[in-house]
Amino acid sequence: MKKLLRRLEAAHLNGLSVALGVTATHVLVGALFGETAGLAAVGGAVCASLTDLPNPPQRVLPRVLPAAAAAAVVTLLVGLTDGSLPLTVAVIAVVTFLSLMTLAWGLRAGPLSFAPVLAMVFAMAWDRTAGAASPWEHALWVGLGGCVYAAWGRGAAVVLRHRLRELALAQALRATVQRLRSRAQRIALAVSPDEARIRASIADDVQLADALQAARDQVFAARRSPRSRRQTDLVLGLIELRDLLLASRLDTELLGQDFPGRQWRAALADTLRHLADVLAALAETLVSGAPLPEVSADAWRAQLAARLADVTAPPGDSRVHVVSALQTRVGHMLDDVSAMVARQAAADNPDTPWTPERLAPFVSPEGWPLAALKPHLTLQSGVMRHALRSALALSLAYTLGAFLPWSAHPFWLMLSVAVVLRGNLEQTLSRRNERIIGTVQGCLLVLLLAHVQWVPLLSLCFIAAVGTAHAYVNRRYRVAATAATLMALLQPLMLAPGSDPAIVERLADTVIGAGLAWLFSFVLPSWERAALPRLAAQLRAALARHAGNMLRWQPGLDEQLAQRLSRQQAYTALAALAAAAQRTRVEPESVRLPDAEIESALSHGYRLMALLGAVQLQVQRRADRLDAARAEPALTQAREACEQALKGESIAALPAEPPDADAGAWPEHVGQQDLTPWLLRRLRLCRSEARELVTALHQLQPTAGVTP
Repeated sequence: MKKLLRRLEAAHLNGLSVALGVTATHVLVGALFGETAGLAAVGGAVCASLTDLPNPPQRVLPRVLPAAAAAAVVTLLVGLTDGSLPLTVAVIAVVTFLSLMTLAWGLRAGPLSFAPVLAMVFAMAWDRTAGAASPWEHALWVGLGGCVYAAWGRGAAVVLRHRLRELALAQALRATVQRLRSRAQRIALAVSPDEARIRASIADDVQLADALQAARDQVFAARRSPRSRRQTDLVLGLIELRDLLLASRLDTELLGQDFPGRQWRAALADTLRHLADVLAALAETLVSGAPLPEVSADAWRAQLAARLADVTAPPGDSRVHVVSALQTRVGHMLDDVSAMVARQAAADNPDTPWTPERLAPFVSPEGWPLAALKPHLTLQSGVMRHALRSALALSLAYTLGAFLPWSAHPFWLMLSVAVVLRGNLEQTLSRRNERIIGTVQGCLLVLLLAHVQWVPLLSLCFIAAVGTAHAYVNRRYRVAATAATLMALLQPLMLAPGSDPAIVERLADTVIGAGLAWLFSFVLPSWERAALPRLAAQLRAALARHAGNMLRWQPGLDEQLAQRLSRQQAYTALAALAAAAQRTRVEPESVRLPDAEIESALSHGYRLMALLGAVQLQVQRRADRLDAARAEPALTQAREACEQALKGESIAALPAEPPDADAGAWPEHVGQQDLTPWLLRRLRLCRSEARELVTALHQLQPTAGVTP
C-alpha cells in the first residue's frame, strides 16, 4: 500500500484528500445534526474543496474559507428566490458576474470563481421536500460543511507538505528533462526546425516555467531545515540550468550542415540527453526513494572532449573555436547537474544566503487585494467581457432549461454552459468536446451502476467520483467530466436505488449547453489581438529591467537577487506571449495573430534572454579571463543601449548600432586566455536582438489595431 501511495502524483493525492475530506464532513455533520444537515454540508464541502489545490499549509485557509462563505451566501439567495423564475434568473446573472470578476486576481482565482456557480447548482438541485431545512438552515449547513472541510484541508496540507514538495520538485525535474531532450533534438537537426517543432518548443518552455513556479511556491515557503535547504538548492539549480539550457541554443547554427557539423551537433546533443537521463533518475529518487544516480562531471567532460576531438574538420576550420566555446558552455551544465545530485547526497547543512525572506518575492502572490479589480472595471478588459458574457449565457441557459420538456433539471443545462464557456475560444472548444465525450462515458457507467441496489457501494462510487473530478479537472478534463456525470446521476440512485437515472436528459442538457457555450464565445469576444499591446508592453518592460540587471560587472548579493527576480518576470512575460500564440490558432482567421510574426517575436525574446544569461555567466564564472578595463564600460554601454531600445516609443527612436568590422565573425577560443572578445560579441548581439525584438513586436501590433 505504501509503495502504491508513493506512485501517486500531487493531483492524485490532492483528489484523494478531497474525497476523504468530503466524506468526513458528511459523517461528522450528519452524526451531530442529522442526515439532512449532513447532505447539505456535502455541498458546502465540495464547493470549498474546489480551491483546495496542492499548496503550502499557510495558503489553504485564505483560499478555502472565501469559497465556503460564498457557497453559503449563494445557497441562501437561491433558496429565498425559489419558485420565482425572474428572481432566480436575476440571481444567476448577478452571482455569475461577480464570481467571474474574481479572475482579476489571476489564475489562482479560477477555482474560487467557479465555487459560487457550483453552489447555485447544488442549491437548485436540493430536494426541499426531502428535508425540513429552510433556506436559512440550508445555507447554515452549507457554510458549516465548508468550514469543516477547510479545517480538513488545512490539516491535510500539513500532513502532506513534505510529499507535495517532493512531487513539485520531481515535476520540475521532469519538465527540465523534457526541455533538455527537445533541445538536444533541435541541436542534432541539420536543418531548420519546422513549424510543429517550434510550437512544441514553445509549449515545453511554458510547461517548464509553470513547473518551476509550482516548485518555488512549495519549497521557498517551507520552514528552514536541512531538507528544505537541499530542496531550495535543487530549485535554484534547476533555474540556473534553464538559463544554461537556453544559452545552449546560441551559436549552434554556426556549426553548419556538413559532415563535421553534424558530428559536432550529435556529440553535444548526446551529452544533453545524458544529462536528461540523470535528472530523470533524480526525479525518480525523490518520488520513489530510488538510489541517487552516479555522477562525475570530470568523466562527462572527458567523454565529450573525446567525441569532439574525433571529428575530422578541414585544416584551418575556424569553427573549432565555436566548438570549443560550446564545449565550455555544456561543461557548465555538467558541473551544475553534478553539483545538484551531490548536494542531495550531502549530510552536512551549509549555511546559505537564500533565506525564506529573500526568496519570498519569487513566490506567487497571495491574497485578494481590491486594487486588482480597478484595471478590469472597463469593457475593454477581458475579465469584464468574460463575466458579462457568462452572466448572459447562464441566465439564458437556465431560462431555456425551465421550458424544455425535461424541465426538472434546468440547472444541468446551466452547469454545462458554466464549465464549457471559458475566457478564450481555444479552451472553450476543448472543453466543449471533452465535456460531451466525458458525459457519454459517465452515462454508460451509470447504466451499469443502475443495477446496483446496495447504497454503500453507490456512496463509495460517488466519493471516488468527487476525488477523481477534483484531481483531473485541470489535467484531463474528459476524465473530470466523466466523474462529474457520475456525481450528478448517482445522487438520485443513492436516494432511490433501482430508480431510472435521467441519462437522456443529462445527455441532451450537455449537448445543448455545450452548443450554447460555443455560441456565446462569440458574444463580447476576447480575441488575443486585443491583449497584444498589453503583453508586448509587459514583455518590453520586463526585458528592459532584466537587461539593466544582467549587464553589470561582478554584481553583489542584492544585485544577484534583482537578477533572479527580473529573470522570473521576463520568463513570465515570454510565457504569456507564448500562451497567446497557442490560443490564437483556433480563432477566426480574420482576427488571428499571424504565426510567423509572433513566433519571430518569441524567438528574438528567448534569444535575448539566452544572450543576457550567457553574458552574466561569463562575468560570474570567467571573470579571471576577462579584461575588466574593456569589459566593464562595454557592459554599461550595452545596458544603456538595450534599455533605450526596449523602452523606446517607436522604431524610429531605436539607437543606431555603431559599425563593426568584425560583426560577422567570431573570436578565437581555443588556447585563448583572454575571452573579452567573446563578451564583446555577446554584448553586440544583445543590442541587435533588443532592436529585432522591438521591430518584431511593432510588426505584430498593426494586426491588433494598434498604430506603432
